[in-house]
Amino acid sequence: MDDEDIYDEFGNLINPSVAQDDASSSDEDGDNFNFFGTNIDEDDQDGDSDEDHNEEEQLGTHSSLILHEEKKYFPSVEEVYGADVETVVATTDAMDISEPLVEPEIEKQAKIEEKELPQTTYSKQYMWEISKLPSKVRNVALVGSLHSGKTSLLDLFILETHDIKIRRDMKNYKPLRYTDNHTLEVQRGISIKSSTMSLLLPNLKENSLITNIIDCPGHVNFMDEMAVGVRSADSCVLVVDVVEGLTKGLEMSIEHAIRTNTTMTLVINKIDRLILELRLPPVDAYMKIRYVIKEINDYSNEILESASRDPVKIDRSKYRFSPERGNVCFSSAKLNFCFSLRSFAKLYIERQQISNEKLSIDDLARRLWGDIYLIDGKFTSKPANKVSSANKRSFVILILEPIYKLVTHSLTKEPKDLQSFLYKSLGISRIPSSVFKLDVEILLKEIFRSFLGKPSMAFTDMIENHSPSPYDNAENKLNDIIIDTKNTNANILSAIKNCDPDGPLIAYVTKLIDTQDASRFYAQVRVLSGTLKIGEDVRLLGESFSEDYDEDWKQQDIRKLYLSCGRYKIGVDKLYAGSVGLVAGYEIDKFITKTASLFDMSFELNQLSIFKPLDFINEPLFKVIIQPLNPFELSQLVEGLKKLNKSYSGCEVKVEEGGDHVIHGSGELYMDCVLHDLRKLYTDIEIKVSDPTTKFTETSIDMSNVKLTIESTNKRNRITIICEPIDSKIGEDIKNGKISILKNTRRQIAKFFKTNYNFDSLEARSILSFGPNDEDGSCLLVDDTIDGESDKERLHEFKDSIIQGFKWATREGPLCDETIRNVKFKILEIELADNYLDCNGAQLIQMTRNACYSSFMIGTPKLMEPIYQIDVTCYYNVVTKLNQLLDRRRGNILTSSPIAGTSLYKVVGLVPVIDSVGLETDIRLLTQGQAMCYLTFAKWQIVPGDPLDKDAFIPILRPAPIKSLARDFTLKTRKRKGIDGEPTLQKYVDSLTYTKLKDAGIIS
Repeated sequence: MDDEDIYDEFGNLINPSVAQDDASSSDEDGDNFNFFGTNIDEDDQDGDSDEDHNEEEQLGTHSSLILHEEKKYFPSVEEVYGADVETVVATTDAMDISEPLVEPEIEKQAKIEEKELPQTTYSKQYMWEISKLPSKVRNVALVGSLHSGKTSLLDLFILETHDIKIRRDMKNYKPLRYTDNHTLEVQRGISIKSSTMSLLLPNLKENSLITNIIDCPGHVNFMDEMAVGVRSADSCVLVVDVVEGLTKGLEMSIEHAIRTNTTMTLVINKIDRLILELRLPPVDAYMKIRYVIKEINDYSNEILESASRDPVKIDRSKYRFSPERGNVCFSSAKLNFCFSLRSFAKLYIERQQISNEKLSIDDLARRLWGDIYLIDGKFTSKPANKVSSANKRSFVILILEPIYKLVTHSLTKEPKDLQSFLYKSLGISRIPSSVFKLDVEILLKEIFRSFLGKPSMAFTDMIENHSPSPYDNAENKLNDIIIDTKNTNANILSAIKNCDPDGPLIAYVTKLIDTQDASRFYAQVRVLSGTLKIGEDVRLLGESFSEDYDEDWKQQDIRKLYLSCGRYKIGVDKLYAGSVGLVAGYEIDKFITKTASLFDMSFELNQLSIFKPLDFINEPLFKVIIQPLNPFELSQLVEGLKKLNKSYSGCEVKVEEGGDHVIHGSGELYMDCVLHDLRKLYTDIEIKVSDPTTKFTETSIDMSNVKLTIESTNKRNRITIICEPIDSKIGEDIKNGKISILKNTRRQIAKFFKTNYNFDSLEARSILSFGPNDEDGSCLLVDDTIDGESDKERLHEFKDSIIQGFKWATREGPLCDETIRNVKFKILEIELADNYLDCNGAQLIQMTRNACYSSFMIGTPKLMEPIYQIDVTCYYNVVTKLNQLLDRRRGNILTSSPIAGTSLYKVVGLVPVIDSVGLETDIRLLTQGQAMCYLTFAKWQIVPGDPLDKDAFIPILRPAPIKSLARDFTLKTRKRKGIDGEPTLQKYVDSLTYTKLKDAGIIS
């Protein structure tokens, strides 16, 4: 029968019996169609393998028909992979459609680094080898205000010594900014982190000098990086914009340098602005330069008068700037020059071929500044008429006029005429003809380079003669970094003073620097003595190491050493005394938080102490609270915060009682950079950020109303303390180091407070401690007990526990857990148990804390907020608008004055930190970008209102009235920190005492 008769049009059997007969007949013919899983006759299996027999036994034999839907054309998953393999059949996509099956490797790039070492005009090996001679090394920090041209000045020296090609067409021209290697620095066009550049530069005698130049940020928010740079260096180079003059950033740099007794030199930068922007005549340009130098000298003298150090020990001459002394240079990155009076004198003597016997370089240089006139080819200091001879000053005729003429001719002459003029008048013939057809800014660079020579020679000559070498500055560096020289091991002091590469190893880790992918950190070190070598082990001391806690240290191996050069690193085997470099070792970055101390293994632990912690200048008042968007990613956030805390020196990361992670920074821009790095570099998670807020402090403006006696928990010890306000300048003096509880003797402390703050002799001698800490506390603890009424011997026996309770109380105040400022706590009476089990630290610390709190709350407690000083450089027509803008933010303008020689005004005002959010943006929008403002901490100010006033009106979702601000800030801060209830005296005294005080009307 044909197949068409057996199956229908869909392939189904029509007559099963016929199909069975047909199948048997086909078997006889030998044509078998064996489907997988169907029955097979035993007679036809003679040639089959053992596997077929096993398969048949598994499947079983039966004579039933296999329906179409039961037919099995493919083996099952278990048959293919085996019974031991777990298989999963997914009916839906387990991954999002936007998520790739195989994710590409994404390399994070925190910094821009050269793939290969660039070519230099000097041998890098030679530079490293002569670094073992401290006299041939200069470590200098470039400091100054924002946009004063520090990075551009350093670019002049880098372009001079490196084979770096830059575009010569102005359309695509970009400043080099070689030391701005962080991705944010490149995007924003400002420096946010200090960067070291090691160069081998020639002086005026063509002798080489190793210069480790540390380019420090100029924005006032990043003064912590400037402090790091000054600690690593031996001297500062102040870079000032000649048009803006003395600005707030420069003032802070000068003040910090004087407080650390760091030598300073001066660079008057952007000379081109006098010519091209202000278009001042040469005489007026001279007067402007002279005024800027005088302004800086006057401010330095003002700081010297109030310096914390003994005026007898300060060499005031090194802080007086004058071009004829050789500690002032003049520069312009736009015109590609940097010169001093000595370099210009050398230029004239060589061109005029004057012998050194007739006129030396120093003799001519001294006659190029000040009221020295050049009349009829002769120098004189007494012209017939000083007014009419003003344009005859030697600096004007011999220096400014040639520069003005070069600029004028370059701007006005045709290329051929200019080329001819330069050759005939100055003998300049090295400039190719094609350069004269380029943009005039590129042309001016080439002309001044050919006329004045290498920019680095004058700069190197200045720092060689007026900046100390590591050896010369060793004793001053010792006083700057040693906490207590009297109690420091004599061998350590001697080794640092000698600065000997062959001495014992002593080094200081100033900061941690990100690797290119931000996964790890290098440690930047300043070697003070000995030689740091690869393969050696050293003692690495953490910031918490002390006599009482000597476990914060580790034995660290040194695996790699580098000389830092901006966008590249030079690998070396050793770092000699006086050098600044980078260190890598096993988990060295995990141990170090911000700074650390390195010592040779030959020193015993009991001989060592850590170096003085860095003063980051700015107090981190600005803060935000952060949380991960996904709570399960909290561990990643914590790891990112640890890295963030290491990367930013002045940043503080804390966990509050409520579990919130809080980041403290110095300002709005600082916080923006911190959060950018946290999101992009240190974590890969989404982060929720709160509205920015600020720190507060607590104070009391009146003496305690009554004496309250507080008992310990076991009722065996009693103490009576009262509090009263003190002068806010005491805290400033303690912070500035004018008086120290650690360094000064009891007699010196008593004399200081008697002389400056009219303390009586007994009270001045009875000061036990500063609080919240000894270094920058603003509270005092005084023993005012009377012999006979209190046991003074027992008091001094347990003094440490009482001081600890006092510091705890002043560190976390009763209003909203903020520090207490400007309050003096007096111990009037104390009664301690004779049994040491009843009188111990656990009882006394808590008792003293509660006694301080009760005396504070029974007085007149107030909340204090930080106030910013705002410095704005703008045009006069903006001043009125600024006043209106600040008035809306509880601020005001203090002074406004013109900047000499310009149409600009300098405006100084005050504004609360909590109301300053977005102020800088508002000012730029208001002035259309014509104003530049700086916000720096000025003072603490009492917040209007009573923080304990329960009747204060606080509207919902609206700003609180002025009289309710203290109450509003207190309650919101307590709620944010997770502190229950309201601030009240009832928490620290017994119920009976509280009831009596309430009945007497002392408390409400």
